[in-house]
Amino acid sequence: MKTAWIAAVAALVLVASIVGWSLLSNRHAPALSPEQAEAVMAEAEQAYAGADYAQVAEILAGLASQGVPIAQYRLGLMNRIGQGVPVNEEVAVMWLTRAVEQGFEPARAPLAEIYLARAEDAGSAADGVRWYALAAELDQSDAQAVLGSYYLTGTEVTQDVPRGIALLTAAAEAGDVRAQSNLGYVYASGTGVAANDEEAFRWYLAAAEGGLVRAQAAVGLFYETGRGTELNIPEAIRWYLNADSAGAPGTGARLGKLAIDGVLQGRDSSELTAWVAEAARAGVDGAVVWLERAAESNDPVVLNQLAEFYEAGEVLPQNSALALENFQRAAEGGSPQAQLAMARRYATGNGVTQDYAQAHVWANLAAAAGVPGAADERTIFAQFLSPEELARAQARASEWRAAHRED
Repeated sequence: MKTAWIAAVAALVLVASIVGWSLLSNRHAPALSPEQAEAVMAEAEQAYAGADYAQVAEILAGLASQGVPIAQYRLGLMNRIGQGVPVNEEVAVMWLTRAVEQGFEPARAPLAEIYLARAEDAGSAADGVRWYALAAELDQSDAQAVLGSYYLTGTEVTQDVPRGIALLTAAAEAGDVRAQSNLGYVYASGTGVAANDEEAFRWYLAAAEGGLVRAQAAVGLFYETGRGTELNIPEAIRWYLNADSAGAPGTGARLGKLAIDGVLQGRDSSELTAWVAEAARAGVDGAVVWLERAAESNDPVVLNQLAEFYEAGEVLPQNSALALENFQRAAEGGSPQAQLAMARRYATGNGVTQDYAQAHVWANLAAAAGVPGAADERTIFAQFLSPEELARAQARASEWRAAHRED
């Protein structure tokens, strides 16, 4: 590798001597002859082999000044990292730019990286626009994706939807998942283009397969509704599950809607209840009815969810009595969360006669199930009990567990 690029420099110097490259720093100096170039490169190779990077940099400087692009490129890299010369990003930009201007493709990437880093380090989005633009001109896909979204929405720039779409398309075709997802939105909404669900789905799917969570949620919706692709509920569920596990907003409600429709058979009650609760919060028709019907079978998870709704006045009107009733049924059915809720009610006398022993029993059961905070509250309740009362409370908790132990 060390000799390969030096050999390449030598070859370019020979070409330079033939086509007569003019000097960049001194336009009247003569080009190197092939013999001179060979001698210079031998000297550079010897210096590099001996790790004399300062000497290499000096030799490259002479070649770079005569317009040898690979020397400009290498000298730019050395100035960027401080190899053989002090770190000097401005000088690095100068040499890399000169190499790019001569069509030397390898220089584009490091130059774009410098511009992108400056954009990301800018104090504001407005300050970063200039650097994103320079990086985008070098086909840096990250910069194209960001700048494309800016022009699409008019963020920090004068809105230019066609330009935004062009930049997003370039970045999307290079594999940038953000640009692919944004193009999905462009075609789905008909922003600046004719609406095209098939094209929207194609770009959303590319972004989803690349791991972008918000695109996975969109793909799930397209499969669920048959928009831009064939209706495919199993695929919709798969993509929703991927997105929901990553915390994508709205996907829980979509899964809840599918649960209400009866197409999520075989799923765990806790999962179904959580999704339907999300659907209820989102105002999906039938969500509350589903919960109420599921509660009729004394499902403790569902009962606890209804109790939480009643207690908070969320989704359902606030009703302390109904909250207590559902917490009680859920706790007796084995819901650890409801058991902790009952422990707190007994400790405060909220709707029940204050009873620290009973509070300890429920907190003990919740703590054994691993509910966060239950063990600390159990310790607090124990301080209000005599040794005899504490022993009886612990025995009652053990008896409860024995009576409810699954075979």
